[in-house]
Amino acid sequence: MTWNSHHSASEQLAGSAESARQAGDHQRAETLYRQAALEEAAAFGELPGDKQKTRGITAVSAVALSYKAREYGVAEQLAYKYLAQEQLPPFAAAQLRDLLQSIWTAQGAERAGIRFVQGDILVSVKGGEIIYGGAPLDLITQKIESTKAVLFRTVEMLLRRPFRKRGGPEADLQSMFRPWLSQAPAGSYQFAVRVEEPRQAELWEQANKPKIEQITTTFFRVLRASANDPEGELLQVVPNKEYRDAFLNLSRSLAPTPRGKSFDRLEVRDASSPADPVASFTIETRHRLNEALQKSKPSDPGKGEPVILRGILRALHLDKDWLEIAAWETGDHIRIDKAAEVLDDVIGPMVNRPVTVTALRRGSKYLYRDIELDD
Repeated sequence: MTWNSHHSASEQLAGSAESARQAGDHQRAETLYRQAALEEAAAFGELPGDKQKTRGITAVSAVALSYKAREYGVAEQLAYKYLAQEQLPPFAAAQLRDLLQSIWTAQGAERAGIRFVQGDILVSVKGGEIIYGGAPLDLITQKIESTKAVLFRTVEMLLRRPFRKRGGPEADLQSMFRPWLSQAPAGSYQFAVRVEEPRQAELWEQANKPKIEQITTTFFRVLRASANDPEGELLQVVPNKEYRDAFLNLSRSLAPTPRGKSFDRLEVRDASSPADPVASFTIETRHRLNEALQKSKPSDPGKGEPVILRGILRALHLDKDWLEIAAWETGDHIRIDKAAEVLDDVIGPMVNRPVTVTALRRGSKYLYRDIELDD
């Protein structure tokens, strides 16, 4: 047998496993992933030492497949074995360490009787003020809140819940799909988010609810489409305009600002498939999202002089249609009316933070058009 024959067999088995997982046949999926991992480990054994890149890719694949099979002990031992290889390239060693952290978290959860939805969300923040393994707390807190907001909006969309403008997700969703935050291996700065399965998952699916695995799969699709093609692919993934605009706003909050110095890039990955980012958010991404949001607004906003206001968001009462900022230059408190369209989970993390508000000025009044963080 050769590397190619073992690797081809592994790919076929992994493809069948993914189909079984999407169909809700978890037991068959895990069996197929286990067989795929065995083939990939056998493929690694056929590689000579000078094939460093291929060895790295194959090693990561074998561990990831064992992890997807929920064979955490086997995956852990394989990772240790491959990390001890002198011919393993640096990128593979880094990805194996990422997988090890996911494996340890899953082992701890399993001992506590907790199961997570397939698809571990790994968020990496890079550049600017980010140091190895460290980042400003307020920055990371805001990114965690935005990530959680996208997750719950995804669940609500899949369940066809009425679009929510005010308040947080309903209590039943918060109790059934609890997001967990776990540490990730030190990189620029990373954190991992996992979604706990409902305790009675069988009853959930018997009630003709969407497959549990669709949550993280759709989450990744939404972020990838938002980052790469907000005016094309996102329309296919999220046909509902209200949800689409919400995802555009929440995705924009993940991207760095042109004036900001805190970070340069945010990447979202599936920790069980660590080779490539699912979505990458940069300043250029923010420009694309701003253009998409601008086109989504009514073409005739009414008469007035367009202005940009910068300051600290100090107060808001969206039920009464206004928000207020303390202007940077003068310290004056400026009230902006017609702000009822802003969503709670979009504006919530902005309170007492620097913001940029786009408005129309009519005499002494300001009418809301848009708001975004200005780090």
